[in-house]
Amino acid sequence: MKKTIFTLAAVATLFLGACKKDKDDNNNPGGKGDSYQPVTAGSVWKYRNTSFGEGASVDTSTNTMLAETKNVNGKTYHILNSVTGDETSQGFIGVNGSVYSMYYEAGLNEAIALTYLNDAKNAGDNWTEDLVVQDGETEFTVKVKTTIVEKGISKNILGKNYSNVIHSKVELQVELEEGEWETLSQLDFYVAKGVGIIGIYSKFGDEDVSKSELFNYNIK
Repeated sequence: MKKTIFTLAAVATLFLGACKKDKDDNNNPGGKGDSYQPVTAGSVWKYRNTSFGEGASVDTSTNTMLAETKNVNGKTYHILNSVTGDETSQGFIGVNGSVYSMYYEAGLNEAIALTYLNDAKNAGDNWTEDLVVQDGETEFTVKVKTTIVEKGISKNILGKNYSNVIHSKVELQVELEEGEWETLSQLDFYVAKGVGIIGIYSKFGDEDVSKSELFNYNIK
């Protein structure tokens, strides 16, 4: 169970290295367009990824938006090419109306889709989705509760200020007893209009697991 929750946290960290824009000499706190996730082919986001605890490490990811898309259950996902060190992988970001989600399938028997933002919701609004997870021969249901914590805020990431930011919280909850759900893992997303994801912070219980923060981007 813990292994699977950590896997989900890693999934979110992978994708957050794929959604940001900024040049080193560009200190404009805003971005391009009204979307909270630009999808123009050739756009690039670079993230600084930090893992905590035993085996703590720091690396960087370069994510490039491709022209291709993938349709999954009626939703369109834009494909990102993600390079971390000498490893290359693909990520999928969905922008369907006001709903923003991530889709991940590598290394898991069941693909996972996580909705991390609905920009039509107000601060304080929340919604819950059921997610069936298979870890080896074990299959169980996790509740994914997403809350819009703050909206229209400013956020400083690695010394750069961003405006028009939405802070959302995604809680992964497991049923301990019938009708009793407990939050095991929490993902905090900070998303800037016209830029994309500028920071993702993951926790397991009260313990910080990892963070990914935008340090450079170029939106086409």
